[in-house]
Amino acid sequence: MTTIDIPTQKIASCGDVSCELLVDPIPRPTPDPITVVSKPKERRVVLVDNKKPNSMAILKRAQIIFRERGVDVEDEIRIKPLANKEMPDEMLNDLATNTGLILCGVSD
Repeated sequence: MTTIDIPTQKIASCGDVSCELLVDPIPRPTPDPITVVSKPKERRVVLVDNKKPNSMAILKRAQIIFRERGVDVEDEIRIKPLANKEMPDEMLNDLATNTGLILCGVSD
């Protein structure tokens, strides 16, 4: 019968990814880069509500203030289905074609 020597010192675990610093055996996909424009091409605002408490009231008030200041604001305030979920692809793709400023929701 063979005996196994048990180490007297604790063996450190790799945890989540610390072993990958030495060797990464798992190829990870690299997402395509995204571009963000900080200045819109046209002076126009699109509002997107995220269904948080009072957010629609705040966005409607912002819509009025923008119009008073001469900014073109889309009549429709788009509504994201759930605040705690990502935006649906079709809504995101539609907004991506917009050349104005997109203001999404109200934060905590």
